[in-house]
Amino acid sequence: MPASLLITAYAILVGLPVALGWALVGPARAWPDELSSALALAGFAALLLEFLLSGRFRAVSGGIGIDRTMRWHQMFARVLTLALLVHPFLYTTPTGAQFLRPEDATHAGVLGLDSHSLATGAIAWLLLGVLTVTAIGRDALPWRYETWRLMHGLGAALVALLGMRHTLWAGRYSLHPVLTAYWAVLFAAAMLSLVAVYLVRPIRLARRPWRVASVIPAAERTWEVTLEPAGHSGLRFRPGQFAWLRLDRPAWSMREHPFSIASAPAPDGRLTFLVKEAGDFTATIGTLRPGARAFVEGPHGHLVVDDRDAPGLCLIAGGVGIAPLLSILRAKPACPVLLVYGNRHAGQIVAQDELAAARAEVVQVLQEPPPGWTGETGMVTRDLVRRRCSGAARDGWLFVLCGPPPMMREVRTGLASLGVPAARILEERFVYD
Repeated sequence: MPASLLITAYAILVGLPVALGWALVGPARAWPDELSSALALAGFAALLLEFLLSGRFRAVSGGIGIDRTMRWHQMFARVLTLALLVHPFLYTTPTGAQFLRPEDATHAGVLGLDSHSLATGAIAWLLLGVLTVTAIGRDALPWRYETWRLMHGLGAALVALLGMRHTLWAGRYSLHPVLTAYWAVLFAAAMLSLVAVYLVRPIRLARRPWRVASVIPAAERTWEVTLEPAGHSGLRFRPGQFAWLRLDRPAWSMREHPFSIASAPAPDGRLTFLVKEAGDFTATIGTLRPGARAFVEGPHGHLVVDDRDAPGLCLIAGGVGIAPLLSILRAKPACPVLLVYGNRHAGQIVAQDELAAARAEVVQVLQEPPPGWTGETGMVTRDLVRRRCSGAARDGWLFVLCGPPPMMREVRTGLASLGVPAARILEERFVYD
């Protein structure tokens, strides 16, 4: 789905309950109350849509990349949290049966809060704040990622359930049958997305197992992991894409991590990944035994160039970010290729001999070069990009980026100064904040 269409659909679905409420229910209350209701209606709709944004569904993210939908998921979650946390404090309408009037059939003069709706709203309000704070500060929590992810998913489902109860029992607009039906559809979609992620997807993965064929050193603290399909034809992917892997874990395991595919599509269906020791489960990746079971969920990502009509490719990588660009190179693109590849020192260069023999201009960049080094030194900065990529920018080449966030920011700044439009830049990020 194109980004513009996805944003438009999101805006319509978030704003629709507010529009329906104002169109179908009257009379209007004082403006602070109407603002509060609008924040509550739009915020709850956005909360239910978060389940679809974060579920890695190709129908949602296939056209723009999971990295972008995940960044939207984080950004929208913070905005909707603020809206829902603020809205109770804006009401000026009194609460209580003593304020009911026989002539007030629409309950415009009183808030529809009883003990149950007040309790569900308060619990959901508190839990939503906790979920958002722990998501923002996840790296500082003393929990494994898998533990946090499970708690985050269950907590979000509980917020949705309590919010649904509160909305239908306390919401003046939501009592209208049209709004009630709207909430039922969105809530069902949110819950079905959880079923798809935590039940249907593992069942499908279990039916297509993989085996670890080999684990060999690729560079310092970087390993080449090759998987082979076990009893099936493998995975249809395009060079530059990535997949979520469960290595030596069952299909139901919460321990899964995204890795870019470093190999080109092959007749035997084998997949090769580059895994860098980074302190989490990857610290022991070198002990992964051949023959161990694995499960591959994918492909995902939009670093694909085989459908782009470009006069040339400029690939810019940092560290293990070379993986998807290796996949593109190994697929042997027909157009000219320039590769700018940055590392800290020479021991971190992956596939050095292969790159030297590739049909591409390769610019190696080292922060700590050895004696006699003739390549670039330092980091991949905006100045280096301006110096090395000016011809590619002038000739309308396509730029493909993958690397650590600081490098990506520098490269984008350098390309912008060369006048490269965003439409000619493809990038993949796994860190969103």
